[in-house]
Amino acid sequence: MIRFIVTASFVLLGVSIVQSLCLAQSPTAASAPQLFAENVVSTGDDESHPAFMPDGKTLYFLKNDPSFNHWTIVVSHEQNGKWSTPEVAPFSGQFSDADPFITLDGQRFFFISTRPVNGKPKEYTDIWMLKKSGDGAAANMQWSAPEHIDAVNSDTNEWFPTVSNNGNLYFGSERPGGKGKCDLYVSRLVDGKYQAPENLGEPINTAANEVEPFIAPDESYIIFAGTGLPE
Repeated sequence: MIRFIVTASFVLLGVSIVQSLCLAQSPTAASAPQLFAENVVSTGDDESHPAFMPDGKTLYFLKNDPSFNHWTIVVSHEQNGKWSTPEVAPFSGQFSDADPFITLDGQRFFFISTRPVNGKPKEYTDIWMLKKSGDGAAANMQWSAPEHIDAVNSDTNEWFPTVSNNGNLYFGSERPGGKGKCDLYVSRLVDGKYQAPENLGEPINTAANEVEPFIAPDESYIIFAGTGLPE
């Protein structure tokens, strides 16, 4: 059974990445939020959506243009207690890429992108996946070429992929047939292949918009944001 936690409004991290997001502590034990790697990672630019590799020493996140119309995934590495100047991730920069998610084992990297599919331009965001190669060290780590996950994508926007330990993929989508403009869906991983997405249904999805899900590794709860929800 899935327990669910709904935020009454959607809050973007905006111009800083909050250090407390990477603390594996309960809310009562967490320290007061502080800017993460101030003036290196957190700057005067718009930064958001941090995703750490399992060792906590490599951080992927978004650099957004002032109009929020183009998103780039960048990467920073920690060495001797200091974070490196972020660089554009090798697979990003040309198209709008966003919403990075790294699985707990560090083997797969999910994100959304407007990049072409089979040579055809895309107006909307689709979900893509990278697979890890190399020995895991920051200097040697590489990702495969981005793979379009055909089974989960539609002719509308897909948002914020998040994956449980068993590989099931949860995300937001604006596809027709939902309860609101954007609903939450799951695509189950069966024999290594993603299946047709299932709408998570009531009481999670409503006539309002449900976005930005985070699924617990064991699928025991889901955290997401909602816009237009009644107070």
